[in-house]
Amino acid sequence: MTQNIPVAIALVVVGSFCFALSAHFQHNAVDSHLDGNRGKQRMRFSALMETVRSPRWLLGLGLLGTSFLLQCTALLMAPVSVVQPVGLLAFPWSILLAARVARTGIPKRVQASVAVTVVATLAFTVITGLHASDQSELVLKRVIWGALVVYAIAILFGLLGSKGPNAWRSLFWSSGGALFYGLEASLVKSLIEYFRSHVWPYSPAIIGIVVALILGAVAAGWMIQQGYATGPAELVVGSMTVTSPVVAVAFGFVVLGEASRITVGPAIAMIALGIVAILGVVSLTRFHPTYHEATQTESVS
Repeated sequence: MTQNIPVAIALVVVGSFCFALSAHFQHNAVDSHLDGNRGKQRMRFSALMETVRSPRWLLGLGLLGTSFLLQCTALLMAPVSVVQPVGLLAFPWSILLAARVARTGIPKRVQASVAVTVVATLAFTVITGLHASDQSELVLKRVIWGALVVYAIAILFGLLGSKGPNAWRSLFWSSGGALFYGLEASLVKSLIEYFRSHVWPYSPAIIGIVVALILGAVAAGWMIQQGYATGPAELVVGSMTVTSPVVAVAFGFVVLGEASRITVGPAIAMIALGIVAILGVVSLTRFHPTYHEATQTESVS
């Protein structure tokens, strides 16, 4: 499939809405099963197994699969450093869905947090799209080492989500899942580049990448459900749609060589915008009503 960045972006826009709907349905199913989980405790495996049989959860899974397929199709047409940041649009979609379901307005501080995050990430995307190389180079050793680094950081976030302060557990869990999701997109892009340049697809390293994809998908799914169990859907979507693009872009630049056209100025701007976007999600954690609920619960316990 030939490079077609506009079509790729359009596919990811549709996929971002599917992802926001998926988060809404799955969070609703998890929250209903746990009756709010005011203590923000980790969801047990038995509870998860009961939740996944819910029609709402399964509908969310179907929407998540649709979003993933649209993203994979887009990766056939554009670099991962261009495709992945567009998924940020799931963030405002999720905020609007939450407000519509609750039939309430969106607090001004939450609006400001969302605006800062969206603007920073969109600017990040524009700079990436203008300067990223439209070709990726595949060095399997770099792919494997890059995947191991992401796995290590994601495990650290999982530990923080399980043992950290109640008010921040959802952010830690969902950020860990987002690390895996960003890695998933990068590994899919790695496989695409490999199959484009090799007639015979068999390779031990490729089998390793496929195994990493499967394990990462399972781990990401588990951590995201924990995020739903310990916080609001829009916070989970926000942390995922910021962290995942940052991981994917960093992987694309460092591992897949998509930064060959990046100069010092754009690089500094991208780092600054990435930090601003992450701070926007952190502020959403603090300003969202569930932060104060969790803080009060923790002080009482």
